[in-house]
Amino acid sequence: MIDTVWSVPHNVNMHGWITDLLAAWRGEYITLSSPMPIEAASRWMSGDNPPESGYVIRRSAAKLNTRSTWRPVLKGRLLSDGSGSAFVGFLGWDPALKVLTYCLFGIFTSIFLIGAAAATISATDEGWRAGMTGLAVAGFGLFGAFTSLASVVIGYRETLNQREYLRSWITGQMKAPWYQGREKSDG
Repeated sequence: MIDTVWSVPHNVNMHGWITDLLAAWRGEYITLSSPMPIEAASRWMSGDNPPESGYVIRRSAAKLNTRSTWRPVLKGRLLSDGSGSAFVGFLGWDPALKVLTYCLFGIFTSIFLIGAAAATISATDEGWRAGMTGLAVAGFGLFGAFTSLASVVIGYRETLNQREYLRSWITGQMKAPWYQGREKSDG
């Protein structure tokens, strides 16, 4: 008799997958301050100064892959902080994408639970062969649930550079060294 030892391959890091899954859902909050007055910061970042917009800044990453919907979005507000302006916002996935993913995961998890319950009830009443249809349904649901989680992790890892770009863009816009030098020479 041959004993089979099941193990996770060395190149699969489950801790990394779980960490990336949680980071993908959370996103990150960004708060930056600048010496620029809010009107100048708004013109600098958006090219105009519409007061009715409330100084909302929204920027999406470029769509690199037409099949991928995982694109980070930077959204926040410019606020006056007395000595200049501040950006308070969020960098992460669009909330609509998160809701869609929650729904898909919930549907597949429900299919798994219903199939597992049906398999258990059928197997206890009529024998293990009667539970095969329920097991197949449960397997389908489990596969769908894992696929939806894996797509979140893969989408997050594919867009790390885009997240970094958006983070550096807003940081660069708020620092704007040309404005700091101009403010001193104009005053």
